[in-house]
Amino acid sequence: MIRETLTVTNPKGIHARPSALVARAAQEFQSSIRFEFDGETADARDIMQVLSLGVDHGDVLTVIVDGADEAAALERLQEVFAMNFSEE
Repeated sequence: MIRETLTVTNPKGIHARPSALVARAAQEFQSSIRFEFDGETADARDIMQVLSLGVDHGDVLTVIVDGADEAAALERLQEVFAMNFSEE
């Protein structure tokens, strides 16, 4: 299991489009991928759960990845966050 923090640098935070991008990226892997933010937990594969976290610009969330391809899954999510969800 890998536990890492990710900072949201997208000026609009995680709204509908970024939630879909995150879910699509998470679905590429077998590992369980969850986000923790402000006492709530969301399955990264579920757009509505990710969206319901209400993550804004500058917020830091914890990603927990557990499974056979956890390192690759974390790397992919880090890429998605680093490119601001393709919104620049």
